[in-house]
Amino acid sequence: MSDEAKPAHITVLSRSWRDGDRQLAFVTRAVAGAASRQGHVDVLVPGTAGAPVADGAFDLHPVGTRAGGWPETRRAQLDAAPAPDVVIVEGNDAGALRLYGQFAPGVPLIVIDTGTLSGSSGKGVVRGARTRGASGSATVLTVIPGRRELLAARPGAPGVEEVGLLVEVNPIAAARRNNALGFTDYLLILTDRPPGVTDNRRPTALAAWIAARFPREHVVVVENAVASVWRSRALMGEVAVDTRTDLWRLMAHARVTIDLAPGSVLPRECIESLRFGTPIIVPAGTGGAELAACGGGLWFRDEAELLGCIEILGDPVIRDALSRQGRTSADARYGDADRFVERVSHVLTVAMETAA
Repeated sequence: MSDEAKPAHITVLSRSWRDGDRQLAFVTRAVAGAASRQGHVDVLVPGTAGAPVADGAFDLHPVGTRAGGWPETRRAQLDAAPAPDVVIVEGNDAGALRLYGQFAPGVPLIVIDTGTLSGSSGKGVVRGARTRGASGSATVLTVIPGRRELLAARPGAPGVEEVGLLVEVNPIAAARRNNALGFTDYLLILTDRPPGVTDNRRPTALAAWIAARFPREHVVVVENAVASVWRSRALMGEVAVDTRTDLWRLMAHARVTIDLAPGSVLPRECIESLRFGTPIIVPAGTGGAELAACGGGLWFRDEAELLGCIEILGDPVIRDALSRQGRTSADARYGDADRFVERVSHVLTVAMETAA
């Protein structure tokens, strides 16, 4: 008879999973991937109950209603996966937390927190956060808006353990620029257009300020999977951005990436730009600004400061120094897959040992 421990059964309840471009989905997928090195992972998603659906490395188990919501706890039958040793939920999903409280009370709980549980403003961390249905021994895995790390805290534990996160890029993107562009060293702008609004032929106010202030520069504005190329305040043409690699190519060959609306959960594009050695310019008070403060870029509070930041990065010496610092910092925090897997596995182990 073998003395080896049985692999853990880990259940992920994720409403965001199928929204592949959303930041929370990216983080949840990363955590699930790292957790799969520790045991068997079952991913449950809202939807009409039925056969598992293949989704890359995981099979998705739909549970819930035809409208795409989680089942009501009184009627739910969660037979899509074996009894879990650990449950992972997204902290902004009250329905998933209710299911946990109904079907897995006392099982160690890991919450991917977007700040909704802790009320965090991005300047603190969760220490002993409690959720409805969570046992007192629950481990909280939390992503806080504005933070540059993924953190783990145990209720009653002194301090917080850094878990990290993996944000991969393809280095091949740096070897060859976008074939549709005949130039490099441009100003790359990731737009701040509100969701659901599209107008590639009319830049937003801040992008328009940049194009007007630097008429001799090529200004590339990315919005709605299209890169619009501007010079002398005139639209020169448009280039499709069909894949993540297309975006990476644009980042890798830009002078600077100006992200006008970094993500609140994770400033993913800022991290990717830094990993290519391209400095960033971002609004003050965002998660991207915290990254920039680590040596990879600059931040602004108004239009005048934004234009001033671009002027500063026109100096090759300053630009190259920020490029080196930003790449070193981003690679250390977000480029080590083994470190990320080890730390997530450690958190899972501590959660199960605490419960036992």
